[in-house]
Amino acid sequence: MMSAEAFFSISGMLICLVGLVHVIIAYRGTTRSAEPDPERVRRFVESAPPLPNHLPRTPSDPDNEGHNPSKDEDKAGADTARAHEAPR
Repeated sequence: MMSAEAFFSISGMLICLVGLVHVIIAYRGTTRSAEPDPERVRRFVESAPPLPNHLPRTPSDPDNEGHNPSKDEDKAGADTARAHEAPR
């Protein structure tokens, strides 16, 4: 006959193994590919509102209309630099 300590030790090991199997099954069920769905990305981009005028745009934007962000940024940078100068 088995002693109480041996019974509890073997039972504990079996319970841990069953728990490990459950964790592995749950983990496999929750993991999936991290690759985005191209169709969902396309619909998201198409449903986005247009960019406000104060945000920088790339030259390839279809509604750019001659907007040159580098000139606007230079002008805004100079205004901001003057606003932060110490009074003389």
